[in-house]
Amino acid sequence: MDHQKLKVVLVTNIYAPYRAPVWNELAEMVDSLDIILLSKTESNRIWETESENKKYAMHILNCRGGYLDWLDSGLYFGGDIRKLLSDISPTNMIVAGYTTIPFIEAILWARRKKIPLVQWYESHALSSRFTIWPMTMFRRFMLHKADSWAVAGLMTQSYLKSMGIPLDKMSITPNTVNVNDITKNCNYLEAKKRTGPARVLYIGRYVDLKRVNLLINAFKIQNSSDANLRLVGYGPMEATLKKLAYNQHNIEFHPPTRNLVESATHYQWADIVVMPSDREVWGLVINEALAAGCYVLSSYLAGVTPDLVEQAPLDVGKAIDPIKGANVLALKLGIAIENIDSIRNKRGDIAKWGKLFTPEFSAKKLFNAIKISMPD
Repeated sequence: MDHQKLKVVLVTNIYAPYRAPVWNELAEMVDSLDIILLSKTESNRIWETESENKKYAMHILNCRGGYLDWLDSGLYFGGDIRKLLSDISPTNMIVAGYTTIPFIEAILWARRKKIPLVQWYESHALSSRFTIWPMTMFRRFMLHKADSWAVAGLMTQSYLKSMGIPLDKMSITPNTVNVNDITKNCNYLEAKKRTGPARVLYIGRYVDLKRVNLLINAFKIQNSSDANLRLVGYGPMEATLKKLAYNQHNIEFHPPTRNLVESATHYQWADIVVMPSDREVWGLVINEALAAGCYVLSSYLAGVTPDLVEQAPLDVGKAIDPIKGANVLALKLGIAIENIDSIRNKRGDIAKWGKLFTPEFSAKKLFNAIKISMPD
């Protein structure tokens, strides 16, 4: 492998700004990297979609279809990905999906050409929406087409192991963000010296599965005059949530952020970040919060929780169970608020842990999956 030229193609659904730094780092490790997108963006995202200083080539297929709310995923057809793959002529492929037609075409093209194939997989047993027999059999069939697997974390690894994927063919590749955009805009010393009411933050979409209503109810039950709750986001439930928080002087709403630099201003404000989702493949908010030094209450249903919260070398937060309701969440939130001085004092130590999960770290793990996929 050391002497073979590596021309890598990565096929994924859309441009995601949190992925771009990982792609750039991977591009430095191979001879060439081409990113094939099924679509530039999807209707449920308001991300900035321009990337500066790209070290990879990016191709956007002319696919039909798009994001479907009821599926909570994109569904695409057409685009002639096989012709584009033939034109690029890669030596190695990474495919970040299997459920839509261009992904299937790419996987079968790689098999026919005998090109080493990595499946970049993030879901786990608690995030899969479709668990009926035909879908699980199709999932197993498509996943076994790969030579190696880049898995987001321990929950994904366990899920694929249950589907017969060998552990030695998996490389744990945590989802990440460009933590430098967070850390350089957060002053840990200022936050450590902070006094006054505890500051609780939610940042993300206002949709059912995020359970923001649960957080508001828990905050109201907790009923502490020693805490403020800030909600930053967007989505169809915004009016409902504002009605639920009506007349609560210590709950405030803010518009969504467009990038990590804007998000960092909210993490700098916060002491505690809560992610109460009842279904979450990963949960990048926790990556961001930890890099900022915030204490986290993270849903046990999210892929990020075992890897970044429960396995941390210090107390960076707690797993929470949104299924148990607002009273249970209020109890854990109350304990964190009571211990706010201790939480503020270890902000720098929490940030040291969060800053370990860099794009370079994830790219190295992805490159390891490429190495595993290749014959000896």
